[in-house]
Amino acid sequence: MSWKSVRFSFYSLILFIGVLVGIIFLFKTHFLMVLIGVVALIFPAMLQRKALHEASGTFDTILAKYVVPILAVVATLFVILALAVWIK
Repeated sequence: MSWKSVRFSFYSLILFIGVLVGIIFLFKTHFLMVLIGVVALIFPAMLQRKALHEASGTFDTILAKYVVPILAVVATLFVILALAVWIK
C-alpha cells in the first residue's frame, strides 16, 4: 500500500469539492464565469490519475479507482442540489 496514493486520492477529492463550491459562487456572480470552474476540474482529475498510477496495494487501488470517483459523483449531486436551493 502506498501512502502517497492515498494522499493523492484525498487531495483529489478535497480539490474536486473545492472547485465545485467555487463553481457555485461563480455561477452566482456570472453564468459565463462557470467556464473557468469547469476548466479547473482538470486538476482534480490529474491528481486522481496520479493516485491511481502510484497505487501499489489493494486498498489504495480500490480507493483511487472506485471510492474517489463515487464520492466525486455524490459531491456533484450535493452541489447541484445546493445550487438549486440557493438560486430559489
